[in-house]
Amino acid sequence: MTDTTLDLTPRPGAAPTGQMLRAQTLMELRLLSRNGEQLLLTLVIPVLLLVMGTRSGDIVDLGAGRPIDIITPGVLALAVLSASFTSLAIATGFERRYGVIKRLGASPLPRWGLMLGKIAAVVVVEAVQIVVLCLVGLAVGWE
Repeated sequence: MTDTTLDLTPRPGAAPTGQMLRAQTLMELRLLSRNGEQLLLTLVIPVLLLVMGTRSGDIVDLGAGRPIDIITPGVLALAVLSASFTSLAIATGFERRYGVIKRLGASPLPRWGLMLGKIAAVVVVEAVQIVVLCLVGLAVGWE
């Protein structure tokens, strides 16, 4: 038999940078999924605008062509802007109110790591938005 000893001595210190960024990104995504205002802004309102916009030919003159071919790219742009600007503002406001930002200041995660985690979460949300909105647009008749 071989002597297998476990090294149970603690090794204090921060986790590797990649692991910290991955954990921060997952935490940002979890926080976003729990916040109803952000979900409303990132998914529900753009889908409603896309579906209802195709039926608004009498309200707004979109010129020649099919309304869906004009509205879908506009809603995609609106969704990306709302996720990247307003969604981050809402999240930061909630984090400030609940004292999360103050607690993150005491963590080993550097400031740039916090920002990269937020940016990565927004990129994931925007990818989901684009997929959902493109599928809804194709279902409504976008080509």
